[in-house]
Amino acid sequence: MKPADWIDTGAVPPRPLPATVAAALAYLAEALGHPVYAHWTLARVKRRYGSLADAKAAQPTVLKLLLAHDGAVEYWERGRLRTVTADLAPRPETVLARLLHTHRRRIRSTAALASEATVPTAAEARGAVAANPWLAAYGPADHAWLTRAGRFAQPHAAANTLGAADDAQALALFLRDRTGRSPHTLRAYGAELRRLMRWCGAHELGPLSDLTRQRLLGYRHALQHGETGREDAAPPLSEATRTRALAVVASLYGYW
Repeated sequence: MKPADWIDTGAVPPRPLPATVAAALAYLAEALGHPVYAHWTLARVKRRYGSLADAKAAQPTVLKLLLAHDGAVEYWERGRLRTVTADLAPRPETVLARLLHTHRRRIRSTAALASEATVPTAAEARGAVAANPWLAAYGPADHAWLTRAGRFAQPHAAANTLGAADDAQALALFLRDRTGRSPHTLRAYGAELRRLMRWCGAHELGPLSDLTRQRLLGYRHALQHGETGREDAAPPLSEATRTRALAVVASLYGYW
């Protein structure tokens, strides 16, 4: 089994599991919110808890087994954490396989995703850019800014449900699907995307797929309170305009 061939579709953005079984189990423990596998020895217990008294208080079942055996294993099975001696425990690979089966709706194999996905082809994504009047109105400098992919773009083909190679293609698909054939909706969405792009340009940020949650919170703050210190600094927006602007941004990142 190659853990990296499995995609956590519940993560935002979807991401492959770490490459090793041990790292994948540690990732799943964090993602699922409960322990999934731990191999204990007396030495590890002492390192973790500092003393046998503290270990007994925190892990009474584990310590009881370790007093009579060389190792003890905790593993997740059928909705609860089980503790057995190391010689009776399933292999880590087996525990991982069972977890993947239990959470098969969330953790998907790349093969399954590839067979099910209706991902636009690269030609379709490029065609969406060429056919979009909002993107066509931009000059070479803006196109150069848009035709990049930030650190949060999804390079893994099986998890890249848009099939977009850069922000321009992803934006074109977003506008095509969200605005339909309505010129009014396209203009409204386009105006808010231009506002976000101007803010990114003023702060030397971007592309759009590179913005962190903290940066987007900064954008929201700028819309609410305005900015100073620049000739082109924008004043605060009215509540209605701010709500519309943030709704478009939320729709964009929700779609991506």
